[in-house]
Amino acid sequence: MMRCVIIGGGEIKDLAYVSRLIGENDFVIAADRGLHYCQQMGRMPDLLLGDFDSYEGTIPKDCPVMEYPVEKDDTDTMLAIKVAMERGYKDLLLLGMCGGRLDHTIANIQSIVYAAVHGVRASIEDEGLAIYALTGAQELTVPCHEDFVLSVFSHSNCCKGVTLRNLFYPLEDAELTNTFPLGVSNHFLPGKDATISLKEGIAVIICTREQQLL
Repeated sequence: MMRCVIIGGGEIKDLAYVSRLIGENDFVIAADRGLHYCQQMGRMPDLLLGDFDSYEGTIPKDCPVMEYPVEKDDTDTMLAIKVAMERGYKDLLLLGMCGGRLDHTIANIQSIVYAAVHGVRASIEDEGLAIYALTGAQELTVPCHEDFVLSVFSHSNCCKGVTLRNLFYPLEDAELTNTFPLGVSNHFLPGKDATISLKEGIAVIICTREQQLL
């Protein structure tokens, strides 16, 4: 099964970088204003969906469209994830999901948690940023980026059996809670990919480029 790429209407720092993340065989869903980014990249989405409350351009006539009412329970991102899951995709890459309104960014993080809970691998990426969701009895490998910091947060009340390896601050069978940021600002060991696993709970992993102070 091919990967599904979902493009939202949030901030994209480097459009050229994001464009390189999209493979030729990826199934691309543009969520509302995500169509604007698709047009800038010269990539026609395979599906366009949303309530179109933030996209002001013309909708291409040759693109399949699923239109929804503005008043609904699901965000456009969540709608796209559910459609992708219904079509059998188990690997989702989300772009244009951060920046702008903080509540939208948090909602998008919750959306990849929803995917992970339902057995679907999903990540949010941009230049200098990657966000993953991990559920119990799973393991995640994060490629080494020596100028990045990696933080692990408990999304559920508690994560048990948390193990962090190939990081400057390792953990072994530890416990993280959502009321204390013990897992913030870790560092990769030179040349080593990090591995994160847990036995119970839901974790969110954020890998971001470290800002240098002037």
